[in-house]
Amino acid sequence: SRGLGCNASPWCVRAAPFPPPRGTRPVGRSMAASLRTSRIGRPEQMVVEDGSPASEMEQWHLMEAQGEANEVGNFAALRKSGHGHSGPKSQRGCSPGLSRFPLLVVLVLIFIANQACRALLCYLVDFSEHADPAHAMNVELDFSSARYGFLATVAFTVPFTLASLAAGVLADTTDRVLINGFAGLAWSLCTMSMALSSSFEALLLQRGVVGLSQAATNPAALSLIADLFPESRATVSSVFGLGIYLGGGVASLGAAVDQSLGWRGCCTAFGLISASVSLLAFLGSDHRSTSPAASTSASTCTDARDRMGGPADIRGKYAVRTGPMQALNGAAKVVLVALSAMANRTAEATSSSQARWLFFASALRFCAGFSILVWLPSAMRARFPDDVERFAVLNSLIKAVAGGASSLLGGVTADVLRAHGFGDRAGALFCVASSIGAAPLWFWVLDQRFSFEACMVFLLAEYLVAESWLGPALATLQGSVPAERRGAAQGVFSSLTALGNALPTVLGFLDSDNLPAGLQVSVTMCYVASAGCFLRVAAGMAPATPASVATTAVASPQSSPRLLFGDEEEEEDVDMAL
Repeated sequence: SRGLGCNASPWCVRAAPFPPPRGTRPVGRSMAASLRTSRIGRPEQMVVEDGSPASEMEQWHLMEAQGEANEVGNFAALRKSGHGHSGPKSQRGCSPGLSRFPLLVVLVLIFIANQACRALLCYLVDFSEHADPAHAMNVELDFSSARYGFLATVAFTVPFTLASLAAGVLADTTDRVLINGFAGLAWSLCTMSMALSSSFEALLLQRGVVGLSQAATNPAALSLIADLFPESRATVSSVFGLGIYLGGGVASLGAAVDQSLGWRGCCTAFGLISASVSLLAFLGSDHRSTSPAASTSASTCTDARDRMGGPADIRGKYAVRTGPMQALNGAAKVVLVALSAMANRTAEATSSSQARWLFFASALRFCAGFSILVWLPSAMRARFPDDVERFAVLNSLIKAVAGGASSLLGGVTADVLRAHGFGDRAGALFCVASSIGAAPLWFWVLDQRFSFEACMVFLLAEYLVAESWLGPALATLQGSVPAERRGAAQGVFSSLTALGNALPTVLGFLDSDNLPAGLQVSVTMCYVASAGCFLRVAAGMAPATPASVATTAVASPQSSPRLLFGDEEEEEDVDMAL
């Protein structure tokens, strides 16, 4: 079926185990073959190079080879038509409705709406004594700070993490632009429905659905961006990542909208705007669904099916028949093999001490960042109840401008350090400096000795210093694991976001009077501890030139692939099961 280009066709069933049965001559792909066809395209006779009629199994091999030749011709036509990567840059990977740059703008806008709706909840609660039910959902719906901590973190993260596993598969098989559009409409409707909530349980359900729908955005958008901009994937991905800070800044404005419209009106307004932005996705479509490849593969499958006699003939002669129990056992074996492979790859990705220390340091940074996101608005409301609207505007600008600029400059600075001889440990050293510099700045943000204006200045400086860590940390991670295990290491790194919700959940058990102090001390300690872990990573990575680093990675014993079950025969059995 690989040769015929019909991976998903219902008639393409798996052939009997190779090599061919006794009595048939193996036919190599390079063997000359001639095929005389009738007017309806059906093979009248197929012969091999010695002139004798080909057996049925030989016909199968010959038709498979012809199908691959057809695929080569189709691919050449695809490149010539401009839909492939060799076409003009203005047409490369574009959807028919939007060129790639307007489509990038749409994806970034949707991601901004994604982050705004995700963080909006944090600006609609008030645990101070003077809280107003019309402007604080926790007062009207009667839930404590501990339940809010669970609502803002675990209730979102668990469905988000689980749905992310399926979202990647969906992005590989479905129109990725429409995925963003439909997912955006889903979380927008849930955000609007929060305005109708009458209990904490209803809010909990809506928060979970928001997490489920928002999980589809990153896999679909980032994979589409990689296809649209193959020559500048890193830069464009960084531009897309600015949506985190721009969306957080928009969410901060929710505190000001809350003061004017109330928390219910704020949810309605944010949901309507997010839905309007999501509708822009329906102006374009994924280039995969409109390229001639789909129709070409379909016609190839149809022609091959006709030549080979149709599904019934193939299933009757070469298909492997399995009953329900055999199919169930096969599925269970595939699941076990997949889990074993995932466990092995994860263990190898975390086998080096540098990788383990880096994961621990990153988990501490995620704890600090999520705690600030969830609890800073409540702490500022308690400290400065008369400056809520000013905090909303200033915090929005700080997140969008300072956070975004810091994130971009952090990666550039780490690359410059690496180019000047610091090797892969440049990213770790940069993260050390970022964490040490952020610790006192954050402590002063909530220091009771300073005025509101001074606290905002310290918050600006804290964002400029602290938010530069992610790019260098990822670069360090990629340099500390073998090349063939970087995907697994990246998966472990992404899963650390779930651990990052531990600290904000614990802070929810503090009362409103102790919350600012608890947030101040705990985040500061996370910064200091992460600096020590990053320093340990840097100490274990000697400075080296890029060439020597590449040589070390190739020659490393860890980079050699290992079989899952010990020998080649068992490995072949695993391949057959898969």
